[in-house]
This record gives sequence, C-alpha cells and structure tokens, in this order.
Amino acid sequence: METTACSDKVEVADAAPAVLEEAYRYAYPLVLLDVIKDMTTNVVEPGSDHAPINQLFHARGLATPEMASLTRPNVDTVYSQAYLELASEPVLFHKPATDRYCSVQTFDGYSNTSVILGTGGVGGNDAVTYAFTGPFWHGELPVGVVEVSMPTNLVWLLLRTKCFGLDDLENVYAVQHGMRLYPLSAYGDASYRPPAGSHDPAFDYVPLDYMAHLSAQDFFARFNHLAVGNPGFPEDAPALERFASLGIGAGLEFDLDALDEVAAQVAARLSVLMDRDFASDHANITPSNGWMFMDNRVGNFGTDYAFRAVVAFGGFANPVSMAVYPSMVTDRAEALLQGDRAYVLHFEPGMTPPHADGGWWSLTAYTEAGHLIPNEIARYSIGEIDDLLFDDDGSLDLYIQVGNPGGDRVRNWLPLCEGVFSLTMRIYLPDESVLSFDWRLPWLEEAPSV
Repeated sequence: METTACSDKVEVADAAPAVLEEAYRYAYPLVLLDVIKDMTTNVVEPGSDHAPINQLFHARGLATPEMASLTRPNVDTVYSQAYLELASEPVLFHKPATDRYCSVQTFDGYSNTSVILGTGGVGGNDAVTYAFTGPFWHGELPVGVVEVSMPTNLVWLLLRTKCFGLDDLENVYAVQHGMRLYPLSAYGDASYRPPAGSHDPAFDYVPLDYMAHLSAQDFFARFNHLAVGNPGFPEDAPALERFASLGIGAGLEFDLDALDEVAAQVAARLSVLMDRDFASDHANITPSNGWMFMDNRVGNFGTDYAFRAVVAFGGFANPVSMAVYPSMVTDRAEALLQGDRAYVLHFEPGMTPPHADGGWWSLTAYTEAGHLIPNEIARYSIGEIDDLLFDDDGSLDLYIQVGNPGGDRVRNWLPLCEGVFSLTMRIYLPDESVLSFDWRLPWLEEAPSV
C-alpha cells in the first residue's frame, strides 16, 4: 500500500504542470467575470456603464469612434446590463412588451449562455417577469413569474435592444424605462428602491490588465472561493478530480509553495497563458470565402475549456443561434485589407444574408485597433435598415472604400480609413442555411479601376 501511495504522489507531481494549465483555463472565465463584476458594480448609483450589484445600467446611445475604450462595437443595438448575485435570494427581472428586437443573454459564471430570454427566446416580445434562481435555492415563486434556473450564483445579463438610428433613441429609452430588476422579497412592493452601492478605488482597474498581474496563488485562491457558490457541471467531474490533487476546487486550499520547481515555473507563467498565439490556436474558426466564422458551440462550450477561455478572453460572445459575426482581415491573396484600395461586396439577386423574422444584417468596418472609423457622413455600418440601392436585376453592391464614390453609390458606401482595416458582418437571428454554410457570404473583391 505504501508503494502505491508513493507512486500516486509521483504521478501527481509529473502531471502537475499540465493540470495547472488545464485548471487555469477551466477557471479563467469564472475569475474574469468576477473581476469584471467587481469593477462594474464599484459605484454608488447606476450610470450608463456601472451599477451596484443586482441593478440594471443602460447605455444611452450608439457606439461612436470617440469611444476609444470599445473594441469592435456594434452600432445596431443599445446595451443594458446587470451583474447578479443569487446566493441570498432570487432576483426578478421585468421585461416590457416590445415592438422590436430585445434579447436578454444570460451568462452563467463560466460564460455559458444558459438561456436566451425575449426576442428569439423564452417570452419573445411579450411582457414577462422572470425570476433568476441560483443552484441551491428551493422555494416558491409568485404565480405568473417565469423561473430561470441558473447553474451558478454569479450571473451576467446582457440585453440588446434594436435601434434604428439616432432618431430612434427615444424609443429605445422607453423600452429601457420599462425594465425592472429587484429581489424576490420586494415582489409587489411598489415603494421598493434599490440600495445605494459603494465605491472603492482599488477596483478601478482594467479587467484584462488586472488578470495579467494576478499571481497563481491569488488566482486559484479566488477560484476556490468562487467555486463554492458556482459549482461545475456533471461533465466536469474528471477534470475537477485532477484539479483537486493540487488543492484547486471548491473550498480547497491552494498552496503555491507546495509545488515542485517545474510546476512552480509553470504557475509563474499562467498569467500570460492567454496570449494572441494561444487564442489563435484555440479559436475554432471556420473560414468561408475569406470570412471567419466562430464555432457553433459558443455559449455552450461543454468540456472544451481552452475554447471557452479564449472566447472569454476575447470579450465573450452571443450564441450563433442569436447572431453570427463573421469577420475578414485579409483579401483573396491573404494580404491585410488596406484602405488605399477600393473594394466591392456583391450579392447576387435574393442572396443578401438570410434571417428569421425580427432579425437583420449589417456590415461594420474597423481600424486596425478595432475602433469605428470617423468619416464625412458619420456612417459606421451599413445594412438592411439603410436605404440601399439595388440593381435592376435585384443584386446589391456595397462600396467599401475611403473616398466618396459619388452619385447614387453613396447610398451603398461604407467609408474606410487609411491603412489597415477589418470588416465584421453581423446577422441577427440567422437562418439555418447560414449556420450550415448552405448560404455563404461572398468574397470581398477589389473594385476595378475607373
């Protein structure tokens, strides 16, 4: 028996470097979401980009080039958000009836999208009151309230409300004003007002910078604490057993000093594991005519912890059933897209991006840094809701270039920047033919010289 025990210890020691890396990838979304939650809820009263825990905050406009903190933003929807902590009691959310796309993406602590509410999901565009319940809650809800059972106590709500341009913002605000978020104990209490939050300068950080400087000891200690209220899934059991051998898991004590020299060296490098090369190797991208599509497991990652971590590192994402975001960074010759050239995106008759009722498509251009492009007509994307000019045969040409193409072509013009740029097509509520690649986005072609 003693020989077997000794052998087990050797095997654990030999496996420790690989287990540490796997555990880091597994825990990364949960720790990152908690770090973001602490930064975002670090405020006394709700604003446009912060709110105390269990309170909504609403963006008040569409993205612009001046918003340098945003990378690759959409200019189709206005966001509302909330970070929930469900350990004490359920939190109720009332969504008003809408005449437009208004979806509620529900991230659990590990960045899976447990369910979509509103447009394209549970409740559709009707007025609904939902109750978010945690994994350990048992009780009864008021009649008529729709339970949304969450597998973790940490929840991020990301709401997208369709906006048809600056003149439509007041209608978006009306939808936002109809939303309410409150604890179960305040149900039916018209006088309820959410409590004030607090502000601590220690939480005024950039989340990814904070993560990059988080030591292995602090990272795994934080994960061990979080995992108590945010348990893994049944399919995670084999991985969690491996992690436990190193003191990584719900309620365990991780001791960096107990690692051997090789494992300690690996632990010291974990904070840079999520780099550009790692993200590229595990992005699970499907190319199609030069466009890069994300894997259909986004939001339902299963046990692919590397992919799940990469998507979290990149800013999280919508499930493909709700929207696809194919992007392009190179031309047919695999050279970077450059603003000193003019391009055309040509759709054959009847072949613009297909989608379900309530969905739409748009195309956005970005600078090399991922920012929107300033231009003379303040047009940052072009798409279905615009006054596009179709050819007599029903085909459509989008002109993607720096200079104004003049005449009627301006209606189909997406302005570019000088230098390197990239494109993202967004298709909301995509048709199944988009997901199966039976329908394909066309190649981007260089425009013929005039």
